[in-house]
Amino acid sequence: MVQANPQILQPMLQELGKQNPELVRLVQGHQAEFLRLINEPGEGEEGNVLGQLAASMPQGIQVTPEEHEAIERLEAMGFDHAIVLQVFFACNKNEELAANYLLDHMHEFDD
Repeated sequence: MVQANPQILQPMLQELGKQNPELVRLVQGHQAEFLRLINEPGEGEEGNVLGQLAASMPQGIQVTPEEHEAIERLEAMGFDHAIVLQVFFACNKNEELAANYLLDHMHEFDD
């Protein structure tokens, strides 16, 4: 997802920093290697840097009832739960921005 949309990297790292500051420090300390990894073509689980980052994040992210409803509305548009969560948090929990991003890039989410 980052390879196709490099502009989402910074918001994703910012959200990751809120959830797992140690991982962001690790990324910052090894920027060249991190950039090499995210620019490699995906090769199953080993090449899936975003999947590895997501796996290292705490699984219990808390959202308000309003945020939960926004996530459900985005999912009701036909998007996968995992994609909705990534985009919603990358857009700083802005439902309108997330919806626009999802609609503008929907062709990239097809498997």
